[in-house]
Amino acid sequence: MAEDALEDEEELEEKEPKNILKILVFVLAALLLIGVSVAATLYLTGFFDVKDEQSVAVLNELEDSTKDADGNLKEKELPEKQKKETPETQQFEQSYQEMKSKFTVNIPNSKKYLQFSISVMTHYDEKVLGNVDKHQTALRSAILQVVRQKPVETYNSEDGMASVLIEIKEAMNGVLMGYEDFGGIEEVFFTEFVVQ
Repeated sequence: MAEDALEDEEELEEKEPKNILKILVFVLAALLLIGVSVAATLYLTGFFDVKDEQSVAVLNELEDSTKDADGNLKEKELPEKQKKETPETQQFEQSYQEMKSKFTVNIPNSKKYLQFSISVMTHYDEKVLGNVDKHQTALRSAILQVVRQKPVETYNSEDGMASVLIEIKEAMNGVLMGYEDFGGIEEVFFTEFVVQ
């Protein structure tokens, strides 16, 4: 038994230096690999390149030639800004107004609903926007009538959305014509739009 114990101890002593030697070799290899990659990176980025003194002198000379004694840029050497003339056209001022509250509509033959907000635009005076405020209830009803008739597919395309906006504009102008003898709404916009 004593002999077996001595043999086991001798084997352990022989294995330990081999394990330490393996670890030392791996650590040195890793350090060498890191050192080589850092050196290669610095070389490829031009860290070790010698600066060309002539090119540095030329750059400094060019920089100094564009500055006056105070170190400010010389005004006369800067290019002049070109001005473009705006064409004279007669444009009317646009006035925008958002409907006071959001709309929520169930979409037919679907479990989905639509929630949206609308703004209107006119080139006419504030009287048109005053009429929109005055007849808000009738206008909301007309808008809901248009929107609730459309299937969900209509709201998935730009063409469908554009056609809905045109129909809303026509319905709103129809209501205003009925009450005020003048529509005046020229554009209708969705400012918020969610289908859920």
